[in-house]
Amino acid sequence: MNQITSLRNGSVVNKFYGTVTDGVLHLPVSGIADEDAFVTVNGVEAQRLGVNFTAVVPVSQKVTELTMTAENSCGRMTHSVKVLYDKDSFRRYNFFIDDNSFFWTDIIKNRPRSLFDQFYLKFLKRMHDEYGTKFTLNLFFRNDHEPCELSSFPDSYKKEFADNAHWLKMSWHAYSEFPDRPYQNVPAEKVASDYDLIKSEVCRIAGEESFIPPVAAHWSMIRPDGMAELVKRGVRVMTSQFINPKTSLSEDQRGPHLCDIGFFQNLRECLYLEKEQMLYSFAQNVLYLHGMLICNYWTPAEIKEKLAQVQKESVRHEILSLETHEQYTFPSYFNYLPDHMERMETAIRFASEAGYKPVFFAEGLLGNTAWEK
Repeated sequence: MNQITSLRNGSVVNKFYGTVTDGVLHLPVSGIADEDAFVTVNGVEAQRLGVNFTAVVPVSQKVTELTMTAENSCGRMTHSVKVLYDKDSFRRYNFFIDDNSFFWTDIIKNRPRSLFDQFYLKFLKRMHDEYGTKFTLNLFFRNDHEPCELSSFPDSYKKEFADNAHWLKMSWHAYSEFPDRPYQNVPAEKVASDYDLIKSEVCRIAGEESFIPPVAAHWSMIRPDGMAELVKRGVRVMTSQFINPKTSLSEDQRGPHLCDIGFFQNLRECLYLEKEQMLYSFAQNVLYLHGMLICNYWTPAEIKEKLAQVQKESVRHEILSLETHEQYTFPSYFNYLPDHMERMETAIRFASEAGYKPVFFAEGLLGNTAWEK
């Protein structure tokens, strides 16, 4: 009965949750308490209306603990939640591409003069040049479609990678595409060793500045001990679908309340993420982010429609997560999408025209470095 209800432990708040004066967020905190109780939140006396209470609390730190205290003749009752403050928030988007192995296999085989003579990277560079888009390519170590491994990639493009590392970065995704759900039931050491292997290869072929901690993992199922290994290596954000996931091009959206490919988060967390998009796990030190749009699932027209709806529903958070999968760009792939690049550009153009700034979610707080200044 005596609890904060407007926020939960791990909520991410910004200027849209209250009013900001000189960098301080004045945050309304609401809940329910016994009608006869005297209620304060962080020492601020609450206004009462029946069982409901509201208090406006100043928030000036990145992490703030909010404690409501209700006192009556029965004694003192408290409830605390911690919230994360996205200070100086702004509209921003991140674009990552999963399952990368085809482009680096193509370069190994054909050795183009420039990285950007390869058609896939050439397209990504055009997106950067025209829209400023920043990309993270999540890599497999092994290409399961051809007998090829990343260790065969030459280091002769290292300077070119480094010169473009401000917008093109690479990261770990998994050892290889198959089997599905590779980290769902494996020891944490397997997650750690695969991560370290791919990071070492990226540093060898592209320089340390070209590697960035991932914000996604292949099939999004890693046990807490495996996640702890990723956190040790600098991972701070993980995106997924969490609830009612679409896992293939042919699959219809599933029925209500199916939790899957969401890092073992329970129904309560998944429902919250579906509604509020972000939730910080203080237990794991990971910010979970509900993935917004996977380009290979939708036609250009559907992408426009869905992003317009996302923009309307998610205005409070100013966060747009764009993603897709590399293989749909390649004509040799059995599920090749001839309009895959058009789908990607449609999403990027929408983000740009709607005023979203390209960032890397792995930097700062989802690309916002206000707390680092």
